[in-house]
Amino acid sequence: MDKQLNDEPRADWRMACCVATGVRLSRADGVTQALEFMVRSGVPRDIAVRVLSGPRFARDRDRSYGGAFSH
Repeated sequence: MDKQLNDEPRADWRMACCVATGVRLSRADGVTQALEFMVRSGVPRDIAVRVLSGPRFARDRDRSYGGAFSH
């Protein structure tokens, strides 16, 4: 996958927050709960699946939403 695509900042701050929360939720409660949360929160399913499917798709935290979330 082209890394340049993952370096573009997220256009929607709310979605960025939901994605970050979903990633943390996946670590605590599993991918199923995280996916359900993200989709209910308005994150498009294909984006949620990509984010939760592995680290190779993860965005650089500092560039994507200003490093506002530490973990």
